[in-house]
Amino acid sequence: MEEFKITQGSTPNKMNRQGWVPDLIVSHITEGNFYGAVSWLTSPRSKASSHFIVAQDGRIVQLVDIQEAAWINGTDTDPTKGNFYGNSLLKIVRERKTNANFYSVGIEHEGIHSKTKGKLTDRQLEATIWLHRHIISEIKRIYGTDIILDREHIVGHYQVDPIRK
Repeated sequence: MEEFKITQGSTPNKMNRQGWVPDLIVSHITEGNFYGAVSWLTSPRSKASSHFIVAQDGRIVQLVDIQEAAWINGTDTDPTKGNFYGNSLLKIVRERKTNANFYSVGIEHEGIHSKTKGKLTDRQLEATIWLHRHIISEIKRIYGTDIILDREHIVGHYQVDPIRK
């Protein structure tokens, strides 16, 4: 498999992992183009971020270090909110009873769901598979733990926060 390059970026929209070790990789679609996503997720006004963004042509940018939590999954600890963690489709999220950002690594993918129906370009898919391997390797290197390769640990955003598609 080809080696991809990760370009480093930065965003103020991040936080401490509060002692959690990341063991969940969550994929998202940006609902916009690559440059717009990078611009938005690096703006303090957005109150959102992602660890990585993968362009349709396979470019990868990292905005948040894996050792920090990105503001990406939108779960809340307030049961009156629609994005309450207890509404997640994933048992792991419901059982942990906290913000899923603490224990996840988020990847945004350039695209507009209404046009792509969530399908990645061939190049984007190659880069994403490579990126998953990179993330898994980094989690092992940093934390000495493995991410389980199943549909409970490699997931889509809608599974974490079903309010969002």
